[in-house]
Formats: sequence, structure tokens, C-alpha cells
Amino acid sequence: MARVAVSLVVGLLLLAGCAGKAASRPELAGTPTVYADVVQKPNPLLLGCFMRSRPSEFKRPNSYRYCLVEKGGKYAVYYDWRDGKSGEDHQGWMPFTIDGDKLISGSEPSAFVVKDGGVWHSYGGRDAVHRMLPE
Repeated sequence: MARVAVSLVVGLLLLAGCAGKAASRPELAGTPTVYADVVQKPNPLLLGCFMRSRPSEFKRPNSYRYCLVEKGGKYAVYYDWRDGKSGEDHQGWMPFTIDGDKLISGSEPSAFVVKDGGVWHSYGGRDAVHRMLPE
């Protein structure tokens, strides 16, 4: 009997955790209001949801998360980035340009690129790139 109760509690906790994760997905944020300009179809590695890990060289780094989805033959990006200094948060369906291995923001100087089998973030043409982790 105790085993059944423990299994039930663990199952409920897993469901609660999954519900929280699913709530942050853009498909639950409604229909896209902005679609990407497509120069060349995206590399399949860019599709899905990604977040940038915190670079160790910054004290208060910006955070970046995006989800690139295909809806009705068009591509849309749900973007969430937070300014590490001011704490200002920007999120929603935002303009991007897709050019094969590149996903380029139309609202700030970020680009996400496929390199070495992964997705990387670059900011404002800087040489440093930071790995994006799938969510």
C-alpha cells in the first residue's frame, strides 16, 4: 500500500513539473503575431526551443531563450530575452530573419547559428559565441 502511495505522489510531481514546462512553450502562448522573413529554409537544428547557459565571464549576463516553430508553412519565433543589468524582460512573438544556418533577430543584435552540430548565440558581431542548450 505504501508503494502505491509513493508511486502516486511521484507521478503527480512529474506531471506538475511537465505542466510547468509545457506552460512556457510558445504553442501555448497563442497564434504567432509575427512571422520570420525566410531567405533560405532553416537548418533543422535551429527548430525547437533553446536557452543560453550563463557565460562565466559575465557578472550579470543577459538571458536568451527562443523557440522556432513552423505554423502553416511559415516560421515564427517566440523570443524571451532579459537584460541582466536592468532586469527588463522582453518576450513574445518577434521578428527574425532565417537564412539557412542563421536565425537573426530583428529586434536586437543577436544571431543564432548552427556550428559543430549545435546551436550557438552571438551578439552584435562579437567574436565570442555561447552554446544554446535545447529545452
